[in-house]
Parts: sequence; structure tokens; C-alpha cells
Amino acid sequence: MRRLKRLHCADQMRCIALSDTHNSAEGVAIPDGDVLLHAGDLTMKGTAPELERAVRWLASLRGRFRAIVAIPGNHDFGIEDYPDGARTLFADHGVTLLIDEPFALGGVTFYGSPWQPWFFDWAYNFPRDDRGAIAKRTWAKIPAGTDIVITHGPPHGVLDRTERGDHAGCPHLLRELRGRVRPKVHLFGHIHEGYGEHREDETLYLNASTCDFHYAATQPPIAFDVGCAE
Repeated sequence: MRRLKRLHCADQMRCIALSDTHNSAEGVAIPDGDVLLHAGDLTMKGTAPELERAVRWLASLRGRFRAIVAIPGNHDFGIEDYPDGARTLFADHGVTLLIDEPFALGGVTFYGSPWQPWFFDWAYNFPRDDRGAIAKRTWAKIPAGTDIVITHGPPHGVLDRTERGDHAGCPHLLRELRGRVRPKVHLFGHIHEGYGEHREDETLYLNASTCDFHYAATQPPIAFDVGCAE
């Protein structure tokens, strides 16, 4: 087991980011780091057996990280339907599950949220007919200055282009990130074909989808460093 050194204020926290593993990540090479971050779609349909398999896989990596943090995605129906039971399941395996809430470690602040604009009839969809009212209220909960924002869906126009050429991201999320929150890193997934990195001003945007458009786990985790504030 890798020996974990204590983080100090001048140190960098190494984060390993992935998303959209869809119960297909057991063979994926996961680099060492301080924190493992998963941006949702752990499963295909969110059934109890699928969730248990996903959580066991995450838990198998605990010895290599200080913390493992995950959010649900639009495929993870079981978490949307039974959030309290899901929280217990994740906590029992030593994994932090974030559903519209913050988390802090080593002076670094995180916030996780599973939502995206309406996407067929999947989980965690914003309504199509409220002119963005719920989306605006949801993203307003992200504390200003959060270091790492984790959402399942991307912001509009950033690594969110589908195979058909459509932009699937949320414009209200983009507005909050650019204006009020201004995180160091925004991590997401959802649109597999948008995998990659994009930097805009002080924010690094990461689409860390592990599965490609054909749901094959071919896209590697993305490692990045963030400075500790303590």
C-alpha cells in the first residue's frame, strides 16, 4: 500500500477524475492520488445489484486514496429513487456521496450535484417547461469560491457537444461558474464524446467520461493538482 504523506498548505492535492464508468471500470488503470472523484453514471440503470457492484469497486480503491467522492448521474435511478439508502450504502463502504452538498478535505472545498437539462427520460433531469427556474435555484446553492465543482452534466458550450452536434450542457450552470463561483476546477461527464480538457480564465474544465460513445471503457482517468489552503 502506498504510504500517504500529510498534506501541508504549500502542497498540491493530486486528484484523479473519472465519470460515466457504467459498471465497466474494473479493468481501467487508476493512477495513484490523494482523492478519487467520480462525476456520476456509476451504473447503467441504477438497480440495486449494479449500485452494489459500483460501490464495491470504488471501495476496493480506498487504500490508495485519502478520500473517494462520487455523485450520481442520469443513469443512477436507484440513487434518485432511494437517496437515503444510497447514502447509507456508500458510507458503509467508505465512499462520500454528494447530492447537492459540499465536502472539504485538506483545505480544499468540493461541491457535488447530479443534475442536467432534460435528457430523454433519465434521472436527475431539470424540467423542460419552467424557463430554467429550478436549474437557477439548484446552481445558486454552490458556494462562491468552491475549489472543485463536480456536476454530472456539463456547462453549455464546454465539452458538451453530442455526436449529432448538439450542445447538451446547462447555460444556467455556465453563468454561475463564470460569474459567482469561479472554481479552480469544474469536473463533469455525461456526454461521453465530449471527453477532454478546456481551460477558461482561472477554471479548468474536465469532461472525464471513462466510457466512449459506444459505452466501452477506453478513455483514461484525468489527473490534476490543486493547491491546499490549510
